[in-house]
Amino acid sequence: MLAAPLNPADINMIEGTYPIKPPLPATPGNEGVGVVEEVGSQVQSLKVGQWVVPLRTAPGTWREAALFQAADCHAVPSDLPLEAAATLCINPPTAMRMLEEFVDLDPGDVVVQNGANSAVGRMVIQIAHARGIRTVNLIRDRPGQDALEKELVELGATVVTSEADLKAALGSLDAPPPKLGLNCVGGSAATLVAKTLCKGGTLVTYGGMSMKPVSLPTSLLIFKGLRARGFWLSGSDDRAAKISALDRLVPLLQAGKLKVRTQAVSLPEFQSALEQYRGGHLCGKLLFKF
Repeated sequence: MLAAPLNPADINMIEGTYPIKPPLPATPGNEGVGVVEEVGSQVQSLKVGQWVVPLRTAPGTWREAALFQAADCHAVPSDLPLEAAATLCINPPTAMRMLEEFVDLDPGDVVVQNGANSAVGRMVIQIAHARGIRTVNLIRDRPGQDALEKELVELGATVVTSEADLKAALGSLDAPPPKLGLNCVGGSAATLVAKTLCKGGTLVTYGGMSMKPVSLPTSLLIFKGLRARGFWLSGSDDRAAKISALDRLVPLLQAGKLKVRTQAVSLPEFQSALEQYRGGHLCGKLLFKF
């Protein structure tokens, strides 16, 4: 392995709270990038020296070397930035597929999301921007909010706003209500996003950071025909869809249209890195380099 990030699902797996539980003993790590050192005599799909990323869930990427089935690996260009290749398999395809699989979105359409500063939220902003789709992005009040708003706008966000200013932000767009809402928070933040959607709009939930349930007013379901869906990338066994998303994301990364924030550490530093992660003191996704 060359590098592998720390994702929330990795911590959940270690804690035993994730729906997928690898048989023990197990090595953590759900994504990363490695270089092929050797292939079996019957392997035709991979060559020594190629960069590869894992296709299956929970391959155990927090290690220097591993033995994988060739079918569980997908080659990627070695000219990708290391941090981009290492974080290619989870957040970018989650964002891309949510923007594609639930609602037909055209240039000029509007998507609203909470948790806009999350890794997936940032990918939603950038992929939508590349497609000409406008985004309304909710962030919580915090110190340094102006700087964060500027950063997200530079990534391609149309509007960045707090919950209190959401109505005014939507009005400033002079556009129809959003067709698609993305929720990774739950609780009142999910309800707020749902209330902004157009008639027949779709709310997609892919996370629950607040640990509170998604609560939707009955009127939205009856009178506006709101649809509520869930998305879990690891729950999809559609191999073709996984590969298609990866292959379409690579050119965006090569063109500099997708940027990732990472903070690199060595694996022996994992203890202090985990403490930083739990304390919320990281400037970007934690990336183990080997």
